[in-house]
Amino acid sequence: MKYLYIFNYFSQFEESLAHGEFRAIFNEEYQRYYFTDIDYPYSRSVFIKERLTIWHEGQTIEELVEKLYQDNLYYEDFKILYYKNKITHVDYQESLRWCRRLSDPIDGSTDLVHPKVEFALTKIHDTFYFGLLEHNRDWHLHEDKPNSYSHSLPLRVARTAVNLGVGKESDLKIIDPCCGVGTVVLEGLSMGLNIVGSDINRYVAYQARGNLKYYGYDPERIWRQDIHDIKETYDLAIIDVPYGVFSAFDKEAQLDLIKATYKFAKKVVIISHDDYTKEIEAMGFTIINQCYYRKSNFMRYLTTVMR
Repeated sequence: MKYLYIFNYFSQFEESLAHGEFRAIFNEEYQRYYFTDIDYPYSRSVFIKERLTIWHEGQTIEELVEKLYQDNLYYEDFKILYYKNKITHVDYQESLRWCRRLSDPIDGSTDLVHPKVEFALTKIHDTFYFGLLEHNRDWHLHEDKPNSYSHSLPLRVARTAVNLGVGKESDLKIIDPCCGVGTVVLEGLSMGLNIVGSDINRYVAYQARGNLKYYGYDPERIWRQDIHDIKETYDLAIIDVPYGVFSAFDKEAQLDLIKATYKFAKKVVIISHDDYTKEIEAMGFTIINQCYYRKSNFMRYLTTVMR
């Protein structure tokens, strides 16, 4: 099976984040329209807007029509639309004619307003692609969690941080050892991942447990613990380094937390407000991916490392 993933982001502050995530998932440089045979769970990403599962491709519309007749398809309440792209321009009226022509071989009924199934046609360069269109609309289910702080990790950044660590994998054992109110843990759980969290602050850990319970997850996945006391080993740690909101937390203390992950995690995604590239490498980590999130003068660096 072949897929077309359509990406987009807010270029003024998310470009680096989107490009870094793309590298982590597909091991290639960013492409807005990306063809692959990888069946990636696209709802994990905030940057994948749609996915077209390609059933047929060809040089002409009639070639696609012939293939659809051979499929003997039947659908109730389906819709065919033309998916515009920024590579190849197509006249609107012509695209409507193409879509009507492609509906002829499909038995059943159409519903242009509330379709149960949505198909799409697009033309990129000289090739037509037709298939099942899926929209990525439900990734932001945890935006209104009951416990939060103004300095909490933005949902989009938290979700991307998870993707930077797991890539295409789904069976990793993951921990957020400075989990705060549990934003990263919630996003990982929503992706179906095996993730837990801990925090040294008892009250903050309590709030994180409340957030998990609110969304129907097991609150026991969060507990109070000092990062230096973690004995169990993990495939991945995701750490949003505290930077002194409630108490003084200088550079030395931040680096100490990062260094602590070396003993219990094979791979770490480090989220920091300063660029600690040299310091991280001096700890013995190998940096495999770096990106950043920028909003006005506010920066967060995301560095993925292996030990």
